[in-house]
Amino acid sequence: MSTTRKASAVAAIASLGAATALLTGGGASAATTTPGCAPVGSVEAIIDDSGSMSATDPNELRRAGLELFISSTANAKKTLGAVEFGSAPAETVFAPALIGPNVKPMIAALQAKIQADNGGTDYDSGFQKAKGDNPGAQARIFLTDGANNGDFFNSHLPGPKTYVVGLGIGPASPTDADATRLQQIATDTGGRYFPSVDAAKLQPTFNQITSAVSCLQAPRSFTSRLFTKKGQTSTAAAGLGKSTKKVELVLNWAQPTNKFSLSSVQALGRKNKVLASLTGKGKPKKLSFKQTSGTTFQSLSVKKPKGTRKLRFKVKAGQVLMPESTVSQLTQR
Repeated sequence: MSTTRKASAVAAIASLGAATALLTGGGASAATTTPGCAPVGSVEAIIDDSGSMSATDPNELRRAGLELFISSTANAKKTLGAVEFGSAPAETVFAPALIGPNVKPMIAALQAKIQADNGGTDYDSGFQKAKGDNPGAQARIFLTDGANNGDFFNSHLPGPKTYVVGLGIGPASPTDADATRLQQIATDTGGRYFPSVDAAKLQPTFNQITSAVSCLQAPRSFTSRLFTKKGQTSTAAAGLGKSTKKVELVLNWAQPTNKFSLSSVQALGRKNKVLASLTGKGKPKKLSFKQTSGTTFQSLSVKKPKGTRKLRFKVKAGQVLMPESTVSQLTQR
């Protein structure tokens, strides 16, 4: 088993104790896409499933994060493949395929294969398998919680832009060769390194990667109050740009024994007039939306009604067995 940073999921969750009431975003009018960026059509995920993951990621949030990536409507027309690695040889989780018609089998394959049962940590085997499975990939997602076993032969090269997720591994520094290597993988490929990712940040990080490969502006994040019991709520609001047509609203939490939901979503017009809501009860019309959910996330793709200036939403606790704050992310399309 490799040298690892044993991140404590419980400590990470407890650290999010700062309560928030109503967070109001300005009336942003900037474009929702990144200028000069070409959306990626094919992605390959390389997921560390070494034995140390049983301690670093006991709730398998790395799997849930990839499920969130698969469930996003922004990725429906992308091709995705996935491999898991530990000790050599790495194995295919699912072969590259169009996400849209294959959401369920992809998620089923992840649930069957990601079990922290692959021994040590061999980066080379993961990258080599990814190259063989999906040589045409335009981007890669590489997630690990530990140092590479033995020598690393730069098997990420030549390679496409790589988004590196350091689970419990800090930023590059002269005193941390492992973090510096992960930063180098991202730098060599023109990608990005996400350091110091803990349980609370893991799913939101995958959502940030969705925005990056889809050339969308980075999502706005809202951290809720610290939920301690059933029935508590936390409300937030964000301004929407004039060019926005759809909004991706994702609610994330880290403890699978807890249950949260987006209990209310409202499109607001001038003077905060409610134009539409999830239920459509009363005078406001019903929002047009598509919903997907997992054990630790709920995602809504909402069509923006004409005249909408803000989106206001409420998070409600359905079950709280461990105190936790949630992270909601809003992406404009």
